Amino acid sequence: MSIDEEATFQFHANGSTATAALLLHGYMGTPRELRPLGEALAAAGVTTRGELLPGFGKEGRPQLGRVRAEDWLDAARAAWLEVTRGAAHRTLIGFSMGGALALTLAADPAVRPDALVLLAPYWRMADRRAVLLPVAHFVMPRFQPFGKLDFTDPATRLTLAEAVPGVDLDDPDVQRSFQEEMTVPTHSLHQLRRLGLRASRARLAPQTSRVIVQGLQDPTTLPQDSRDLSRMIGARLIEVPADHMLVDQNAPAWERVRDAVLSRAVPKPGQSG
Repeated sequence: MSIDEEATFQFHANGSTATAALLLHGYMGTPRELRPLGEALAAAGVTTRGELLPGFGKEGRPQLGRVRAEDWLDAARAAWLEVTRGAAHRTLIGFSMGGALALTLAADPAVRPDALVLLAPYWRMADRRAVLLPVAHFVMPRFQPFGKLDFTDPATRLTLAEAVPGVDLDDPDVQRSFQEEMTVPTHSLHQLRRLGLRASRARLAPQTSRVIVQGLQDPTTLPQDSRDLSRMIGARLIEVPADHMLVDQNAPAWERVRDAVLSRAVPKPGQSG
């Protein structure tokens, strides 16, 4: 994957009503995973931006161990203010970690979107050891999430193929890379947990419409977590037969996910703001 493919993208659309949307990607992801959704929004007349967050992509990854949750928020806020300037209807869309980021940002009076769409929002860590991260990141600087993998296991292959599209999982060098070289700074997991805690305390403006789309076979953002979140923030919950990669245009539930986003991002006749 080239650096250009990972970069921030912006699609300009001309419609009778100025509409704009910001897309926020997941942890260890890039805007590339959101391009199909961005293209669908642009085709519907929505000016759309997918922002590359600090610490991600080939160029940003070396800095991930120094990036704080506040850096993600600052970058997302700046992108939001730029892409929505002058828009009559503004939609904030977050996938996975981007969902926690979008929810936190939506509570900011300077942001306050007209519509908030959370796709498999990763706001609660299922692993009970996550409570140790405030201390663990000092004593264990790096974590190997891909150690001791069974590359013959179909579920493992699917997970890795989704994480790194196009990779040759039968290549011994690629397998060695996953097992030995692909490490995550524990500091960044601590920041991810901090972001999730902030998201759980977010209080949205009454005029912000909100919807959560959740895959029923998702092992990363658990369905129960999205059910809990929907009750907490008063969001409509749409559950679909899908895993975590809701934004994959080749997934069976893609059309339902896309249409759920478009229904919020494209204002109905006579609706603005």
